[in-house]
Amino acid sequence: MTRLLALVWPELREPDAEIGPFERMLDALDDLSPRVEPVDAGVALVDVTGLEPTWGPERRVAARAVMLARSVAPLRVRCGIGENRWLATLAARLARFERPDAPAALRILERAELHDLPLSLLPADPAMRQRFALFGLTQMHQLADLPRSAVGAQFGAAGERLQALARGHDPRPIVARRRPARVAASTSFETPIDGIGAVSLTLRRLAAELCDRLRERHRAPGRAVLELRLEDAPSLRVEQPFPQPALEPDWIARLLLSRLEAAVRARLRSCRPAELTAREERERPPGWPPGAPDDNRQPRSEPNVAVSSGPGQFPSDEEIFEPRVVAVRLVLDRLSDPATRQLPAFEARTARWEELRWSLERMRHRFGEGRLWRASADRPTAALPEHRVRLTDIGA
Repeated sequence: MTRLLALVWPELREPDAEIGPFERMLDALDDLSPRVEPVDAGVALVDVTGLEPTWGPERRVAARAVMLARSVAPLRVRCGIGENRWLATLAARLARFERPDAPAALRILERAELHDLPLSLLPADPAMRQRFALFGLTQMHQLADLPRSAVGAQFGAAGERLQALARGHDPRPIVARRRPARVAASTSFETPIDGIGAVSLTLRRLAAELCDRLRERHRAPGRAVLELRLEDAPSLRVEQPFPQPALEPDWIARLLLSRLEAAVRARLRSCRPAELTAREERERPPGWPPGAPDDNRQPRSEPNVAVSSGPGQFPSDEEIFEPRVVAVRLVLDRLSDPATRQLPAFEARTARWEELRWSLERMRHRFGEGRLWRASADRPTAALPEHRVRLTDIGA
């Protein structure tokens, strides 16, 4: 027999209530049952069928649900248990707190207990309630005992549905919510902050918050997406895929910052005139791979962001500036179970190469694009030294 637990948080039902914690409370209830339905703001249904062998009697199951929800937000809650969604929801409405400071109230409602309840508890519109009163119907059993054909003839299909509820029947199944495919957190600044590097603390805080939420639901992200909204420049958006699920907020923040710096450098290079880029390429030593750094030249200092000037013109000093960040948004998606990934059991070299590739990827994002190269001795007997070795970008 199906058993449903209804949870109603009165504080979240108020018109001006902050319902931000409600989604996280539903995530916490996922640890109790995989079938959780958010009926409305501050109302949830949980399928607790068959949980008694694991958690004990239904009162203990309800107590555990309350504990999981209060670990997110310490709000008072009304709990009701019944064999269908109507009985469970009605039981939660009828639950009464034993003490003014009690954190929860519980009512278990069986079908037979509907007999003496008032008919006003049915979800009927005012016109239907008035018609019931004209026929002298005030109790549940008075409507339940009437022939269904007579109720349908007098009150229509709506009357038949209400009579089924008065008899304790509700065929509507629970519609379990799907676990979210991603989590997101954002923050905005009343006074924009100067520079890309100034968002590092905010980014680490957002990454730690999201990782804690995913750790509670036993999930780990496979990709991170960071978006910065700037005051006087186009928004910056970078993404960092992970070769394996990761729950390291500090490292995720560092990888995203390195991606962000690379995006800023790319935007700056796109603002340079073509003549300057061609001149830099002509100044490279003979045989040097295109795009590779030249250690013999003095590094060119680059500002963080440049705004494009007219065709064939260099950016002026007024057009080179530190961007002012208005808002930061971090998204972690491609969620999976962190325990599902396993290193190959019989391919030790493959496992070591995977770890080495991940380390090189981290180094590449830390030091920038075009900084790590692999030397391959393709022609060791060539006459010219520059023809003996070929350099390949490890990120290519």
